[in-house]
Amino acid sequence: MNPGLVAVVPVFNEAATVGRVVRQLRRACPVIVVDDGSTDDGAARAAAAGASVIREPRRAGKGAALRVGFVAALRMGATAVVTLDGDGQHDPADLPRLIAAAHHAPRALVVGDRLGGRGGDRIPLLRLGAIRISDRTLTWLTRTTLRDSQCGFRIYPAALLGTITLREAGFVLETEALVRAARAGHPVVSVPVRAIYPPDRTSRFRAVSDCARIARYLLGELCRDLGRRLRATCVRRVRFLFPAADA
Repeated sequence: MNPGLVAVVPVFNEAATVGRVVRQLRRACPVIVVDDGSTDDGAARAAAAGASVIREPRRAGKGAALRVGFVAALRMGATAVVTLDGDGQHDPADLPRLIAAAHHAPRALVVGDRLGGRGGDRIPLLRLGAIRISDRTLTWLTRTTLRDSQCGFRIYPAALLGTITLREAGFVLETEALVRAARAGHPVVSVPVRAIYPPDRTSRFRAVSDCARIARYLLGELCRDLGRRLRATCVRRVRFLFPAADA
C-alpha cells in the first residue's frame, strides 16, 4: 500500500469491469468509486470488491464525478489522488510507474501517455487527431511540453487540488486541470502507459461532441491568454515611452 494515495474511479454502467479494476487498485491504495447515476449493478460490484462507493442519483458527467471523488479523497486525508476509468481502458499494472514519477516530483500533475506506451498505435484515428491538436494547443498555453493531454490516468497531488478550482463539465475538466496546474506553478509530467481498447467496450468519450467542447474551452483560454499578453506588451511599451509614469 502507498500511504496517502487514494484512487478515484468515476463510472457509468461499468458493471462488467469495475470489480476487476477495484481489486487491482486495492493492492496499492484505498479506492473510491463514484457511480454517476448508473442503471446497472456496478456500484454493488465495486463495493463487493472493496471500494468505498458514492452513488449520485442522476448522471452529471465525468467532471462532476471527479469533483465529488476529489472532495471525498481529501476528506480521507489523501496526499495524492490517482484517477483512472472503470471501463478497463487503463491498466492498473501501470500505476507503479506513475507513483514513481510522483515520488520524484511530488508537486507535479502526473499524466499517463498512451502515445508512448504499448498499444498506442490502436488509438482510433479521430481520437488520435484530437489528442495531438489538444497537445499542441495546451503546450502553447502552458509553455510546457505535453503528450496525451486527454488521458484520464493521472496522479493529482493534494496540494494542487487544494489550490485550484475546477469548474468544467464532462471530459473538459481534465483539460482544465492541466491549464490550471501549469498556471499555479505545478509541473506536468508524462509517463508512458498501456493503451487498451477492448473490442467489446465502447468509450464514453464522444469524438465529435466532446472534442467540440474541449476545443471551445481551449479557444476561450487562447483568447484570454492572448489578451493577457497584449496587455502586458502595451504596459511595457508605455513604461518605455513614458518612464516617468512609473514614478
